[in-house]
Amino acid sequence: MLVSAMANFQAIGAQHRAGMAMMNTHNAMLSGIRNVGAGETNFNALHQQDVKNDTDMAKAQLMYKYASAWKKHTEAQMKKEIKNTGLDYKA
Repeated sequence: MLVSAMANFQAIGAQHRAGMAMMNTHNAMLSGIRNVGAGETNFNALHQQDVKNDTDMAKAQLMYKYASAWKKHTEAQMKKEIKNTGLDYKA
């Protein structure tokens, strides 16, 4: 029971970390747009940063999906353990 509760809280933490990574990537994208100068712009560097941001966003979204599936699994496991033992992890 305790192990399932700890895993559930770890999954929630992983969801929060992935959400924060998505927010940071959005901020990096907006900073890149904001910092583009009207004069001499290095489009190769801009492209490289855009590719990095897209990759980081895809990774964060995937990690969020993994964490959500993990959380769903741990919640089901806790419900099963509560049903079998009659104990509640909140107690």
